[in-house]
Amino acid sequence: MEVKNLKYKYNKSNKYTLEDVSFTLKKDKLNVLVGLNGSGKTTLFDCITGVLKPESGIITLPDVNNIMYLTQTIFFSFLIKGKDLASFILQLDVRPLTNSKDFFYKDLSEREKELFDHLWDMKLGKMSFGERKWLFITLLSIIDRKVYIFDEPTSGVDPSSRRKIFRKIKRLIDDGKVCIISTHQLQDLMHIDCHLIMLHCGRIVFEGDYKEWLKSYNTTDPDEVFELMISEIPDKVPSVYPQK
Repeated sequence: MEVKNLKYKYNKSNKYTLEDVSFTLKKDKLNVLVGLNGSGKTTLFDCITGVLKPESGIITLPDVNNIMYLTQTIFFSFLIKGKDLASFILQLDVRPLTNSKDFFYKDLSEREKELFDHLWDMKLGKMSFGERKWLFITLLSIIDRKVYIFDEPTSGVDPSSRRKIFRKIKRLIDDGKVCIISTHQLQDLMHIDCHLIMLHCGRIVFEGDYKEWLKSYNTTDPDEVFELMISEIPDKVPSVYPQK
């Protein structure tokens, strides 16, 4: 699964938000898209999921009906309960699915089942930010798709919720699904097998193994590597760095 030479420019803009973007998605690793705010990460996700139409490029991914895309912001009334959200999400699947609470227990640990039970009858507005994000990902993971895209799934959540979210994503990968996330929290990736894709000024400036990325700068601090790489790259990025 790959994207080749993708280009996108917003209306009335003189500058391309994405220019000749190319990368490959790995099936057996967590694909992680990183970059500064405004680098084009969400625009890239919108292009490969059909929300936006790129000017040019080749996207060899499954049909959009086989892609699950969780955006950063989802608008739901805070008055609805967890079970109401579950009932709505089940409508995304063509299979005859039950809205029984037990149906969603697949791959959940005992502690996660307890949390799910707790959120089932709770209004979204009463849940913490991390609980809502975990619930969204847990529910969406039930819907069978080939590719799952999560735009900053761990942004603003506490460490416990982040661990639960990453465990859920790992289970999808173990089941043979392709998963790609965006994140600014590079420390979270230290103990995860990651394929890193770094986007800067609308171009891919690094693609390769996360640990090799750290090793190339002889440090274990990903924030330091990120800052050093950005400082070395000209604002207009005349060409991509060699991909590994």
